[in-house]
Amino acid sequence: MNVLGEKLTDFAGKITSVTATEVGLVVNVENETGPFGNVLYTVTLGPAIAPEEETGAHTIRGQAFSPDGGTVEFSGGGVWRTSGPNQRILKHITQLANGQRTFAVDNFDLVKNTAFGTVYALD
Repeated sequence: MNVLGEKLTDFAGKITSVTATEVGLVVNVENETGPFGNVLYTVTLGPAIAPEEETGAHTIRGQAFSPDGGTVEFSGGGVWRTSGPNQRILKHITQLANGQRTFAVDNFDLVKNTAFGTVYALD
């Protein structure tokens, strides 16, 4: 059984803000995401599993503004890990308000304020 479907699109954009909170870093992102259009989302990077670890859980919530004028909200969660100085790779499953589920891999550079990655279909 293959649960990871076809590649839907690549995306690239920018981190618009980062805020340190008691629950972790809150990262706001704006991406151009192919057929999903302009996507605005917030990721909360939870604390590392243990102080010496470089991985933890995260949540994501956002809204896509498609080229045809429609919008769709989404939310989900997954795991992050450090991939270099001030860089994180995030892997998460999102549930869109229209019922679609996706798996995405995000790459954040918290110094250059860049975000890029790939979205895949699930099921």
